Amino acid sequence: MKGKGIHFGRIGLGMATTMIGALLPLHSHALDKQFISFKQTQVTPFGDEDSVVFPGDSVTFDSTTFTELTYSSPTSKKFSVEISALLDADKEIDQLKAIFNWGGIMLVTSQGSIKGRFSETDEARFPGNQDPDDLFQTLLPEDPEFDGKSQFLAVGVQRYGDRYVGIGYEKSVFPVVLDVDTNQNAEFGFNSRTGEFENYNEEGNYPYQAIDAEGTVETLGLWLRVDSLKNSFDKVASTGKRDIGLFLDLDMLLGFSTYTPGDQVEIDYENATEQVAADTGNPGEGTALNVSGASSLFSISSTYGVGFQAVAPVADYIIGASLGVEGTLNTYAFESDYDTGPGVEAEYGSESFYATYGIFFRVAGAF
Repeated sequence: MKGKGIHFGRIGLGMATTMIGALLPLHSHALDKQFISFKQTQVTPFGDEDSVVFPGDSVTFDSTTFTELTYSSPTSKKFSVEISALLDADKEIDQLKAIFNWGGIMLVTSQGSIKGRFSETDEARFPGNQDPDDLFQTLLPEDPEFDGKSQFLAVGVQRYGDRYVGIGYEKSVFPVVLDVDTNQNAEFGFNSRTGEFENYNEEGNYPYQAIDAEGTVETLGLWLRVDSLKNSFDKVASTGKRDIGLFLDLDMLLGFSTYTPGDQVEIDYENATEQVAADTGNPGEGTALNVSGASSLFSISSTYGVGFQAVAPVADYIIGASLGVEGTLNTYAFESDYDTGPGVEAEYGSESFYATYGIFFRVAGAF
């Protein structure tokens, strides 16, 4: 079944690429000047509580303010290159991206990281700190700090100046929330440990969620990119007239994804349940956790930007600015490849959704 899914996904991907290529105009402007830009964004995450969003205040990212610096050589040349660096609040590089253009054939590559830390809350605990009488607890990783990684590679063709379409591949290693089937059925009665009548498990409650800080998500599919400000500069260079209006930027990967679990989450869960057993007077080995890999035949990984921009010629130069809202939108429809065995099962949320948004401003010039 998996083989068939991949096969039809590739057929659909090829058809989609052909259709989009046919619909987009082939003509484009080119900029015979060097292009530089400065952009700053304040990022805020949001998402639904039943997918990949962590328990409140249990995860903190090292930076939510980012600055992007971009340089592009003249696109009127047969070969051009665009380099951009994303800096965090401490002015450390979080991501590097390069775009190479050989006569309209594009090669895009980027590599980045995102760092943060976990903190205990009433809902989220580190291994060994579980409350055996709390029904709903999320297990945090043993290491309170994480260092996520991302890689991206795409090959495509340029259409109408600001649009690129092709094939892309993305690999991300970052914390994800797993749903755990604890195989426990709480019963109402007198809990001698708390001295209260309540729903409880005699053997203590196991975490019903666990965070995999080493989860790997890989996506292969159709890649589409739109850079409206850069295209506006190209048009102004060609016409000599200012260009003002609303814009939509997009960098999207639509295709097939897989999730591969890390190893540490299974170790953490066994240590946590071993402590629960000891706390309830039943010392012994902890409960094994079997984390299933998963695949998604429909995945969207994208960044977006909408707002207002203005570009105008000034003497021999071109200057421009844009203001708006930008962010990320990622959604997956995973089906788990169940890894049965002794212990309890865990899986990545079948319908995972995560998004961010933030106000940004961008200034640019060509000389």
